[in-house]
Amino acid sequence: MAQHYKVWQNAWRDCSAETVDIILPDSWFVTNYKMKADACKPLEREEIAARIKNPVHMPRIRDMAKNGKNAVIVFDDLSRGTPARIPAEIVLEELLSAGIRKENIRFLCALGNHGALTRADFVKKLGEDIVEKYPIYNHNPYEHLVKVGVDSFGQNIWVNREFMKCDIRIGIGSVSPHPLNGFGGGGKLIFPGLAGIETTYQNHSRREFAPFSTETCGLRKDIETMTDMVRPFFKIDAIINSRLEIVDLCAGDPIDEYYQAVEISEKLNTMKRSGEKKDVIFVNANAKYNEALIAVRIAAMDLKDGGDVVMINHCPQGQVVHYLYSAFGTDYGGRCWNSVDKRPVSKIGRIIYYTPYPDINSKMSLNEPDKVIFAKEWDEVMTLLKNHIPTAEVAIIPDGTICCFR
Repeated sequence: MAQHYKVWQNAWRDCSAETVDIILPDSWFVTNYKMKADACKPLEREEIAARIKNPVHMPRIRDMAKNGKNAVIVFDDLSRGTPARIPAEIVLEELLSAGIRKENIRFLCALGNHGALTRADFVKKLGEDIVEKYPIYNHNPYEHLVKVGVDSFGQNIWVNREFMKCDIRIGIGSVSPHPLNGFGGGGKLIFPGLAGIETTYQNHSRREFAPFSTETCGLRKDIETMTDMVRPFFKIDAIINSRLEIVDLCAGDPIDEYYQAVEISEKLNTMKRSGEKKDVIFVNANAKYNEALIAVRIAAMDLKDGGDVVMINHCPQGQVVHYLYSAFGTDYGGRCWNSVDKRPVSKIGRIIYYTPYPDINSKMSLNEPDKVIFAKEWDEVMTLLKNHIPTAEVAIIPDGTICCFR
């Protein structure tokens, strides 16, 4: 006999029903963690539209647009699970109904310091119809920036030129637990999403973080101060489940709607730890599939010292290029890159990286690459875990990139 479980691995795939089977010995005691978000009914298009058309502490998009000329719709890249197409279509309907000319609307991908997207990537985020009809630009953190102010440390704040030249600014993103910022979302789509590399470096290098917390840390305070400098900015934040479905949504003022979304996400994207810490944690990495390190951090919170993490990440593209944190040679990288000997050390025994697409770069993107063992097939995973048979305390985390423990 065996125990059978499934986790979603459908991020940006043609088949939205893509799952991975987890088959475990019947003798293992399994805690199958749940997010409340996964039990929620996804919002219908009309419900998404109603939330966008009734914003928090801000005029409706069509009212904003009456006195404007040029509109920009900002969206996050593939390192976030936000399904942006339906919100983007609703925003377009609002802009066009207000009289904004189609040729005066453009889309801008808030890459932050990540590698650029291609046409195929834009289609995954926005759909064929939008890609065919509207110009879409990648943010460039090194060029085409304008100064919008000075931060509390006296550093210049630089942001995307195309964004600032538009008088109607709208962003589409999502809110979920975040390893640095407490919860992602709100003005983070602009800072660092559309910020210059120097602005992001200054902000991140101060390391004023609050991991997976509702606490307003120094990083978030900086983001909110900078967001105030680029108003008016209308923000849409989805709350998603592990199937990448929108289960709730807030819209309006980028700070006020953000805290409403955080309150919802805290209820829907968190889990209560169950019992003693576990021998093995099986953690799925789907919504932020090319920033899978986040999932390892979540797994470590429920793991016994020396226990094993099995990270499930079937991402054919591998891990995202990050111009601040990635390696760009054998012993050098972006300005926030650390050599392996200077990275944080955990009490994880092994990280079994279950993927049909193993590559050294993805391994090196994790804090402790020396602990990483690739497994391309499930049988290989179970062979590596044979020392835990016949009995073990294990847990399954549905998507460690958008959830955390309370």
